Amino acid sequence: MNQDIKEQSDNQNEANKDVVTEDTSGGEMTELELALKEAEKYKDLAHRTAAELENLKKRSLQERDEIRKYGQSQLMIKMLGVLDDFTRAMDIIPDEAVVPGWKDGLDLVKRGIDNLLTTEGLNQIEALGKPFEPAEHEAVSFESVEGQDAGRVLSVVREGYKLNGRVLRAAQVTVSKTS
Repeated sequence: MNQDIKEQSDNQNEANKDVVTEDTSGGEMTELELALKEAEKYKDLAHRTAAELENLKKRSLQERDEIRKYGQSQLMIKMLGVLDDFTRAMDIIPDEAVVPGWKDGLDLVKRGIDNLLTTEGLNQIEALGKPFEPAEHEAVSFESVEGQDAGRVLSVVREGYKLNGRVLRAAQVTVSKTS
């Protein structure tokens, strides 16, 4: 579209040059020359406005995609709190304290929640045993462990998550240090 406008402008400029061939007396511009200059000015303004409009359309589409991808982040953060509580509750239920099959039903519910969040673009950050990464991990404590390289994640205190590749909540971790 912009290429077509530019070609039309170039063609009109050539035509305008052919029209303005008469000599001007005393260096003054004729009415035709003034009109052509003014037309060129408006043509340039039209090109700039068209380009700005095209850029605005591109930005709007990009912002709409961003909103679509990350708009539900506040809801996801709230859901993660509920998921954390549900996981902690599941971890402390003794096997002998419930009727057989009941805990399996709760495990099924947890897998369903995990699958739902995954389909919405939420992924857990793999942290255990990995090098400490400040963009994805939040160090809550440091421990000296013999035989362990400094800066490795020893344990995960709270899971971290990414939403469509962007860190939503950093993983809280314990990190090894040199003794």
